[in-house]
Amino acid sequence: MANFLTSDEFRLPIFVTLKDIYGFLWSTQRDLVLIAAIPIVGLTVYGVAAIDLFGAIEPASSDGPRPPRLRDVFILYLPSMLLYTMFAVAWHRRYLVRGEATTVWSALRWDLRKTRFLFWSILIWLIAVAIVSVPIVLLTIFGVVINFAAASEVSPPVDVATLSSVVILAASVMFFIVYLRLSLWLPVIASDAPFSLLEAIRLGRGNSWRLMVIIFGAEIGPTVVLLILGMLTHAIPQGSATIDLIVGLARNALAYAVLAAGITALSVAYNRLLARVANDPLYTQEGMPFMDE
Repeated sequence: MANFLTSDEFRLPIFVTLKDIYGFLWSTQRDLVLIAAIPIVGLTVYGVAAIDLFGAIEPASSDGPRPPRLRDVFILYLPSMLLYTMFAVAWHRRYLVRGEATTVWSALRWDLRKTRFLFWSILIWLIAVAIVSVPIVLLTIFGVVINFAAASEVSPPVDVATLSSVVILAASVMFFIVYLRLSLWLPVIASDAPFSLLEAIRLGRGNSWRLMVIIFGAEIGPTVVLLILGMLTHAIPQGSATIDLIVGLARNALAYAVLAAGITALSVAYNRLLARVANDPLYTQEGMPFMDE
């Protein structure tokens, strides 16, 4: 019986998986442009109209006439969430369901599958936050209690700034690991595979770190360009609708490039893990799903 914690048979090959991801994105770039074009243009025009015409304030903005409100968040990000969901389901299926013809209409048509995908996307994020919050809160309380018990104003045993940095770093790493393991459930929903949530999560056991490296490796290129664009936009004079449209198009195009890379990485990793089902004792027991390669 193979041990999935020690056997290479159950470990995702990082570089080979990244090669598959880049190869798929390159070979399907035409489909990617066709499926993403309408959401990118639509979100750009809507965002400029919401800010310039209706006075919505971005949550990250600090120089607006008033502080952002919850209403602004819904106005600006609800359409993005819906369009991201439609694109995510379509792109998951583009990789996982090869026999299905993905069209612009099928990608933008809302259905029950996309409703389930949106629901679980939000729930997975909330579950990951809740799981990570427990040890982080305990660590923070531990540092505060030590400082309070020491009762030393000059040199407390735990530096607050150092503790904050450690807590933020630990929280970020833990969150991404938990979130990505739970996210293996999303390709299942998108492809209508006969798996339960726990069975999907089990697919990634022994591969949590590798999964995180693969996702980051796939998204690093467009993410760096997106960050550079964000820094450059601060040096560009704001207020012109034309400039806002150009910057918005570039930002949304890069955001969808990051999204496509992450979705492809998750689908490729899920597909590779699924191919190991036949060799996994947990998936050959009675009542467990079995999918032929």
